[in-house]
Amino acid sequence: MNNRYVYKNKICLILAYIIDFFGFLLFKPLSFFKKSSAEIAIKKILVIELAHIGDVLAITPALNLLRKRFPKSFISVVVASWGKDVLVGNPDINEILIYDASWFNRTSKSAFSFFNTFKFIGLLRSKKFDMGLDLRGDIRSIIMMNFSGIKKRVGYRFAGGAFMLTDIIPFDVARRQDKHQIGHNLDFIASINGGLPHYECDKSMKIFFSEQDTSFIDELLKHNGIRKKDLFVAIHPGAGLSIKCWPINNFSQLIDEILKRYAMKIVLIGGKHEMVYSQVLSLSGKRKVVDLIGDTSINQLAVLLKRAALFIGGDSGVMHIASAVKTPIIAIWGGHNKPSHWGPRSKKDIIVHRQVDCSPCGLKQCRKLKCLNSITVEDIIRAVDEQVVGFNRQIKTESKH
Repeated sequence: MNNRYVYKNKICLILAYIIDFFGFLLFKPLSFFKKSSAEIAIKKILVIELAHIGDVLAITPALNLLRKRFPKSFISVVVASWGKDVLVGNPDINEILIYDASWFNRTSKSAFSFFNTFKFIGLLRSKKFDMGLDLRGDIRSIIMMNFSGIKKRVGYRFAGGAFMLTDIIPFDVARRQDKHQIGHNLDFIASINGGLPHYECDKSMKIFFSEQDTSFIDELLKHNGIRKKDLFVAIHPGAGLSIKCWPINNFSQLIDEILKRYAMKIVLIGGKHEMVYSQVLSLSGKRKVVDLIGDTSINQLAVLLKRAALFIGGDSGVMHIASAVKTPIIAIWGGHNKPSHWGPRSKKDIIVHRQVDCSPCGLKQCRKLKCLNSITVEDIIRAVDEQVVGFNRQIKTESKH
């Protein structure tokens, strides 16, 4: 059984073994002639997270701990253009650098560009970083750090390329999904330079927005008939992968049931690439349904979700934004990964999940989708009932003050 690498695909697993075997043979002897990474003064730090909105949000607690550990260092973060807005205004970092990794791009089929990649690596070399951190465990990020001339390169070995690292963070691959990704990221930062025996930090994700973002959402909701005192449910029917999407007809039935039972409006949210859902959910004569899919930026969406009484949706970046602004969540969870690894963490959140024999699968597509098809509209309505009891209790408490 493989407990060293995360790969399930045999070809990827064999390639990782081969790359690391020859890599250690060729490159490791050179490390004896280099300065120990423990002796390097850490003045400039580079953090790489090239994946999706949820992944970027999940490193924000780690960035806060990193700032506490290196309060005087200049901290730069490399993200893709689709994740940049998550970090805008974050006080724990000094600089945001943009590199669109084609392998993480879900909205367009852009080919990998050697020219743009070498140009970006040249930019990183010119900045002369003392330490680079790959919290994800991605051999492509490790290669980028290595060719960027970063003196101290910290990361995991489980995706291959460990011979290019100066510092390897220990990791139990077999129990990867038993701990939340936020916890993994914090442990990573705590382990740098020999590690901290104990650390305390804020584990909540952070996203920031401006007064202009707030004003925009206030006007947008007002224009659509939602006043500040109105309760509304934000529903996101999409996700980054089809395997994480609950059937759209179920969402349609769910909206009907919520509108029958409660004096709450429905606001549909999502990105421009998800506007196809509007045809099914908002253009079928439903009352009190406000369709804002594709109408907001990431930071504006954060304001909208903060205003919402409840969020309902699947495992997506939008769900993580709702978690970051502390909006109560009903997460409709499939079998792509474990809720313990990526689920919302607040006690007031409800995760509706059915364990099936094939999960967690890590697949991008599935024809059977047993995990999500086994979750019924009635299951979600019961969760809504439970959340509404909490709203009523909160409203009564606030009215006494």
